[in-house]
Amino acid sequence: MAKNIEEANTQTQASNIWSQIESQPVETVVWGRLYGKNIKIKSLDLNTESFTVGRGETNDLMLTLNDLPEKILNRISKDHFVIKRMGCDLSNPVYIKDLSRNGTFVNSEKIGANKQRILQNNDIISLSHPTYKAFVFMDLGPNENIGIPKEITSNYHVSRKLGSGAFGFIRLVYNRRTCDEYAMKIVTKNLLTTNNPRTNLNDPNRVLNEAKIMKDLRHPCVITLYDIFDKPDSTYMIIQYMKGGDLLNRIVNNKRLSEKISKLYFYQMCHAVKYLHTKGITHRDLKPDNVLLQTSDEDTLIKVSDFGLSKFVQNDSVMNTLCGTPLYVAPEVLVTEGRGAYTKKVDIWSLGVVLFTCLSGTLPFSDDYGSPAREQIKRGKFRFNHPSWRTVSKDAISLIKKLLVVDVLRRPSIEDIIEDKWLKNPQMLITAKRLMETDKVETENEENFIGPPAKRLKL
Repeated sequence: MAKNIEEANTQTQASNIWSQIESQPVETVVWGRLYGKNIKIKSLDLNTESFTVGRGETNDLMLTLNDLPEKILNRISKDHFVIKRMGCDLSNPVYIKDLSRNGTFVNSEKIGANKQRILQNNDIISLSHPTYKAFVFMDLGPNENIGIPKEITSNYHVSRKLGSGAFGFIRLVYNRRTCDEYAMKIVTKNLLTTNNPRTNLNDPNRVLNEAKIMKDLRHPCVITLYDIFDKPDSTYMIIQYMKGGDLLNRIVNNKRLSEKISKLYFYQMCHAVKYLHTKGITHRDLKPDNVLLQTSDEDTLIKVSDFGLSKFVQNDSVMNTLCGTPLYVAPEVLVTEGRGAYTKKVDIWSLGVVLFTCLSGTLPFSDDYGSPAREQIKRGKFRFNHPSWRTVSKDAISLIKKLLVVDVLRRPSIEDIIEDKWLKNPQMLITAKRLMETDKVETENEENFIGPPAKRLKL
């Protein structure tokens, strides 16, 4: 009995402790402030996910005759506007939505009924008429606009960094008027140019080459360039935001991809390359890093990106610049060390290396295989030694062998690859068509994209 009482007391004490903890106030994050301008309000802290303003009693701020002149108050809606920051997270953008009959304005520009836009620090909110400036918004989140040209920040909300590389880095941005997400590729220029694009990735000429190539490309499996700002020290490119990351990370995270998924991605890559070749463009740097995925789902649209090494060529033209990532580069490029001539068939070889990597999670050529990778590539010597090949079909292996052929004349064209029997899978073709057609519709809708009214780079 004594023991039971002791246990009961212990449980009661524990319950009291948890009650005290739960009753303690949760620390709130003040993520923004509204300052009164032509309104009798000094300042308001914004510390909940949403903050509503209007004449109605349920609003966080109920406007009355104490705040506004009668002639203005009569034009205020019961619910006039709402300001939101998802999760009160300072890294998220701040949205303002117009709920009114007579309009809510940001910097004298009307938002539109039931439409929203992104607020930025020092934006002025007007009620019912652009001249009646009621509030000034202060964003207490980190200032990501430092160093970014004003013609960009006036039209885009600059958010977190998505990635970085030798070229510079990529940031997530939002169009302030449409609230759509984009990626902004920032390439810092290196004015000390060299003749070798692989040793100077930030050569201004190389940067502009990428912009020229991307400018008019419109294909579901090719990344789209929406806007570009060329500045003396950097070039800023507004491109599609692909939430699924790149193909290399997808392979690494899964160790390798199933044959079913590899087929879906490879088929889309082939259509991207076919489109580029039809346009007279040879990519010259196809690799998993340069293939982006739209979502984290397995069945997802892919897009070929990074055209810094690409080149416009005629159908019968040859190229003679040594470029491309060494482990994915074609043997004819290495044999001549860039001094010889080669064609768009270099992309076919790279496709073979990418497919090999997807199916096995390994590279066909590597310095770890006993001899220098360059020599292995020149001789076209590779093996299917990894255990994963035991579960890969003979048709897939046969296609890889066709692609990784040293003799350029025996290497298939992109049209031949698309017609290969390994890609004649009805279910895969249905999925690929659905993904590609969906994006085609979205691309057509981009005609409504509101870009900056600033000077664009003439290409």
